[in-house]
This record gives sequence, C-alpha cells and structure tokens, in this order.
Amino acid sequence: MSLRGIKVLDFTHLLPGETASTLLSDMGAQVLRIERLQKGLNESLPPLVAGESLYYWSLHRNKTRLRLDLKKPDAVEIVKTLAKDADVLIENFRPDAMERLGLSFEALSQVNPGLVYCSISGYGRNSKWRHRPGHDLTFVAEAGILDETRDDNGVPVMPGVFVSDYMSGVYGALAVVAALLDRKESGRGKHVEISMFESALSTLGVLSTAMLHESQKSVPLTNRYPEALPNHRLYRCKDDRYLACAPVEPQFWKLFLENIGRLDLLAKHPLNDKDYLMAEIAAEIEKRTLNEWMTVFHELDCCVSPVNTIEEALDFLPEGRARVLTEIEHPLIGKVSQVTNPIYQLFKNKNQADWFAADTRASMETLLKEHDYDTETIEALRAQNVIE
Repeated sequence: MSLRGIKVLDFTHLLPGETASTLLSDMGAQVLRIERLQKGLNESLPPLVAGESLYYWSLHRNKTRLRLDLKKPDAVEIVKTLAKDADVLIENFRPDAMERLGLSFEALSQVNPGLVYCSISGYGRNSKWRHRPGHDLTFVAEAGILDETRDDNGVPVMPGVFVSDYMSGVYGALAVVAALLDRKESGRGKHVEISMFESALSTLGVLSTAMLHESQKSVPLTNRYPEALPNHRLYRCKDDRYLACAPVEPQFWKLFLENIGRLDLLAKHPLNDKDYLMAEIAAEIEKRTLNEWMTVFHELDCCVSPVNTIEEALDFLPEGRARVLTEIEHPLIGKVSQVTNPIYQLFKNKNQADWFAADTRASMETLLKEHDYDTETIEALRAQNVIE
C-alpha cells in the first residue's frame, strides 16, 4: 500500500523536516511546500548553480510550492483553506512558532479533525529546553555520539553525514504513517512530535543497553561495543586506501585468515589476543593495494569491503547507478541527479519521466484557483505581497 492520494502541507525549512516530507513524497503522497516569499537558508546553501541550491534540489523533487508571507492574516487564511482537505502537516520550527502564526495543531484541528500534524524540533515542546536552538553537531555531541567516534589520538571526529537530521526525518515519516493508520480506526488525526536529540540518542541503543546493565558497571568503556577488534575494524592498504573487515562469525573469520595467508592466526582468540592479531593482520594488509585485496576477496562471503569514495559508492552495486540514482529536470540548471532511498525502490509511485522541479508561480495559480480563489483575488493578494 502506498500513500497515493494523501495530501501533505510541508512547512519544513531544514534537513530533518525536509527528509520526512521527501520520504512521504517518495511513498506517493502529494506534497505542497509552504515557503517564505524570500529564499530561506535551505535555498541558499552551496553549491549554487545559476542561483539555485543543489542542497535544496536534492530534497524537493515532486513537490509543488506556494510562497506566502505567513505574518499576514490573508496568508494564514489561505493555509487554513488548504488544511481543510489536507491529511498531513509537517513543520520543523521551534516550538510555539506555529502557535504564534495561528496555525497550531489545536487551531487546524478545528477546521480538519482528521489532520495528522508532525513537529520536529531539537528537544520537543514538553522539554524544559524547548526553545533551545541546535543543529546536528549540537545533538550528536550532546547524545554521546562524538565521544564514541574518536580518532587514534582520542580526538572526537565529526560524522560525515548528519545523524540526528536524517534519523529524526525518518522517525518523523514513520510516525506520520503510523498516525494515518490510527486515523482509519479513530477517524481523528493527532500531533506527533520528534526530538532531534532523542533521535540521535536512539542510535546508541545497543551501546547504552550494554553500558547500563548492572553486570557492566565495572567494565572499562574500552571493552564495550562497538570496539576495535581484529575481525571488526579498518585496515590501511599499501596505497593508503582502507579495507573494512568485519568477518565476525567463525566461518567468515577462518575464510578471511586463509585469504590473507595467515591461517596460523586461527589459534588466537580475536578478543583475548586482539592487540597481537591486529598488529599481525595490519602488517599483512599493508603489503597490497586496495584493488589487489578486492581481487582477493572478490565474491568471497566473509564481510570484507572497500572504504569507497562517494563516486565509487554510486557505482558499487552490480545493477549500476540506475538502482540508486534518479533525476529531475530543472528549468534553470538542467538535469539534477539525486540519490534515491530504499522507500523509493519499494514503491516507485511516480514514473521517473514525470518527476519535476516545481515552477512556483504556475503551481500557485492552479492551486489557489482549485480552492475557489479567482484571478482578481489572486492579483490582489500578490499586490499586497501576501503571495509571491
């Protein structure tokens, strides 16, 4: 079952909310973005091509757009009109921002009791820190993730991707789908809230469970999962590329040692003799380049992989880029290639030839006329800078 026919009002302006609405769109939902009259941060982030942000267009395929000045009462009335036949609203402002605009869950439930309303914020509106600002780096630091990702010198390393942003976006989309299913029985919508801090913290589920158990109170932190083990670590190759080796299961471990020519090490235990094993294996891996090792491990079932560049990752699957990439045609910057997601692969509700980058003015005219705004009224709203 897809979300075809579900209408989403998208007030998001940063990655967590934008990810959530993209996932809903990829599942077939019809997403209408409500944007500011002037470009916001998300439309100005580099790299820019002909004034258009590739960051922005990585997230907003197949969404129509409407630019409003939400500080004006007429714009708020437009939103309330749109909300009457919407199924979902997503926003990622600080708590109380939508309330100040007159667009809270309580207010919009009056015009549409079935509306599912999703809010994504730093800590959630019930937290004492509800108004505290933050970005992904804030939350991965506070959640302990940076403390668990240190380099060989013990210095915390910033993740190369936005952990709390993407996690809260995925949780947001999941919560929306669950609320829509619940609505089938109750007939009513609900307000679902996602905390970016808690989303980041949730990635430490295995580690925290192990750490919190009474039996682990006196166990040094260095012995907790995930730790560097001979059969679960990165090894540097001759050409300074890296090999990701995770032959954790006994049968994989034996096959791994056999193929690096050190089956003699099988007599050693990966945990008890880890320092010795890591040193011996590291010396072997440094004898060959990454490509030479990948030739050795080609199609061997023992969980050994290259540390790919992004370019290499896009070509990594045997099916090629067609499985992981799609594209839209933008009127100013031409073809925009995008990495898809597993949800898109499951549903593929929109024919790729029909994917689009929305023309704001054209979609606005059509949309408002569908909601009984005539040409004269639209022109008056434009003259008053209520709409673009």
